[in-house]
Amino acid sequence: MRMTIRAANTLFILDLFAGVTALVGWPGGGTLVTGNAVQFDRATWERNLARPNATGTIPVTGFDISQKWPSQEVDGWTLSVNVSSDIPDSQTLNPGNATGQTFTGTSIFLKAPNNIQAAFTNQSAIDETTWKICVAVIPNGPQEDQSTADNGTCGFLSSQCISDLQSAYADKFSGSQDCYGSPPSTPSSCGSSVNTANFQVQQLPLNSVNGTEVFATASEGHNAGDQTAWNNATRQDWPILTLWGWNIRAKAPEGSSPQVQLSCIRASSVEPGSESPSSGSAIRGSAMVALGVASLAASYVLL
Repeated sequence: MRMTIRAANTLFILDLFAGVTALVGWPGGGTLVTGNAVQFDRATWERNLARPNATGTIPVTGFDISQKWPSQEVDGWTLSVNVSSDIPDSQTLNPGNATGQTFTGTSIFLKAPNNIQAAFTNQSAIDETTWKICVAVIPNGPQEDQSTADNGTCGFLSSQCISDLQSAYADKFSGSQDCYGSPPSTPSSCGSSVNTANFQVQQLPLNSVNGTEVFATASEGHNAGDQTAWNNATRQDWPILTLWGWNIRAKAPEGSSPQVQLSCIRASSVEPGSESPSSGSAIRGSAMVALGVASLAASYVLL
């Protein structure tokens, strides 16, 4: 089922604060690696996800982070997802254990406009930035039927829930501290649709805005061409909170508030040569924003 081929529409997440620490993992960029993606090195993973079978891209509200905080909103920021099917287990870190099964992989990216990407190829710009960007990927959003309109608005959540979630994160990370800390409580307006328990918020390197994964995950091992794994990956809705804040160098006035946007993305565009997902009803489980103890043990935050 794996046959297509186009350079990946990439994406992102950024960290603007020196001295951030993280677990050991892929070197050279801030990526949360979960599920069976931990079985691959970065180069192998990126090679496979650069040839996606399905993609999705939406515009997101962003800022000119090449200027001092605060700056004006700018167009050109995008949030993207790539799905690649049938990644052979012979390409894992332990190829001697290969059994002929494959994995379906998903990568999520945040990508800046070209001029902002260029600005952060300069180490001094990274060292001197006054910005901080926190990103949270909700790993267990609902699955949507492939025919469902995909406009990035998280239609499975009420407008009040979305507003309350954004406000809660703005209040929690409103200072110049980094993005690592306990998430706010789940707003009552969200009911059982979302649960922020054990939710991970990340602050990631600004030089990742050139298209480095923000998040990577892979299915359980399966036979090549497995429709269940393919359907699950391409119907998965990924809610993502992006917070645009400041660090201590900004000297932000008291009462300042960061900007927070909740967006949802899905790999709804099937690449030529790949099979379309099977039709079916939307699966409306709760969007559990939780990486439980088991998944935390099998994940790496990479900086």
